[in-house]
Amino acid sequence: MRTITGAIILVAAEQSYAHAHLIGFPHSESTRHVLLPVSAVLAVGGLLFLIWGLISDTPQDSASKHDQNQ
Repeated sequence: MRTITGAIILVAAEQSYAHAHLIGFPHSESTRHVLLPVSAVLAVGGLLFLIWGLISDTPQDSASKHDQNQ
């Protein structure tokens, strides 16, 4: 679940970055001051979630589950 969350947050970071460059005059400067830092924070958070998920969300082997139940 953490891996999926990290991927979704990375998509949000990409969208924030793209929208920062799509918004035109007269609001382009003020939106870039908000959306670029937000995209950086989302990218870092998404990468942390993704790495955390890859490390901790490993599937359990069905044989080891069977051994633990006995």
